[in-house]
Amino acid sequence: MTSLLLLAACAFVPWMMCSALEASLTGARATYPATRDRALGRYRRATLCASLVMLPAAGVAGALVVDPSLSTRSPTAGSWFFASLSATTAWVSFALARRTSEEAAAMPALETTGRAVQIAAVPVLATALALLARTALHGLFSSRPIVQAVITALCSVVAVIVVSPFMAMKLGLWPILPRRLQLDGVSWRLAHLPAPTPFLTHTAAMPWLRSVLVSDGLLNRAPEPHWQTLIRYEVGDAGTSSAQRSARWAFAITSSALLFIAAGEVGAHSARKLVAATVLTVFFTAAATWWANREPSEKPSPEPGGPSMRDLAQMLRSLPPCLGQALPRTSRRPLGSALYDRLFALGHDPGPRPHR
Repeated sequence: MTSLLLLAACAFVPWMMCSALEASLTGARATYPATRDRALGRYRRATLCASLVMLPAAGVAGALVVDPSLSTRSPTAGSWFFASLSATTAWVSFALARRTSEEAAAMPALETTGRAVQIAAVPVLATALALLARTALHGLFSSRPIVQAVITALCSVVAVIVVSPFMAMKLGLWPILPRRLQLDGVSWRLAHLPAPTPFLTHTAAMPWLRSVLVSDGLLNRAPEPHWQTLIRYEVGDAGTSSAQRSARWAFAITSSALLFIAAGEVGAHSARKLVAATVLTVFFTAAATWWANREPSEKPSPEPGGPSMRDLAQMLRSLPPCLGQALPRTSRRPLGSALYDRLFALGHDPGPRPHR
């Protein structure tokens, strides 16, 4: 009964939360398009923040309330399954609840649900790989528990950062596009990011896998040379290293490894606590990876190998107005008001100014 109540909460709480945020942030939907777009932008940011908090919370709750009798032979697998089910249910509910009328008309609810499941499968897979790494290495270094904990933690970090996105592409969760992008002698693989909204124009680089994720909102809303310009901006000199980036990556990997060690200690005698702690650590590692891979946007000129300012302005002008999103998004480099101001100061017209 507790499990059913939790699933019901994961299904209905996002709807109530999105309804409350929509009522408070968008009100009666202003008549002027610019005002409405600003309100929708605030609403989308608020629902995104709410979902990022609730998803790991739902996973932790699912791991802790699962009935061990459901999986007597493998309580860890049972806890992982229910944690995954709870988090996926919450994410699907958020994806459906936060849709605007325009998004609902452009993408059927079933397709939105399928894409939300595709996205949710990646952290689910990462959690499973981290738990498998702990199980596989448990008996290899039994005489040296500290060595075992450190190696297991590092293997878990690699599972989250490298193996899970690689498998997501191999399994078709992020379908591989039938072309590659050549930049400075490096071949980049392009993969489709199945975002549960048709209007998200987004690209994200994973330099360690020589791969770039591109949303179909960007593919469908800009001419091919122009969305390639945004990819070039996102990739830039991603293959090179700097002292600042190396320090961020060192901090991200070290802190994630320490948290995986702590998760093993917390769950040493309880499968449910182990899964709950691992879920939190997986989400932290994903966030730390995103932070470590970021580049500041306040730079005097584009990176070597990236597009020119004129190319960026032309690409931005080619995009039609997007509800609540004045400019496209990139995961590695902020593309917002700072870039807009720099383009405008150099005499280019990048289109509507993004709202803060």
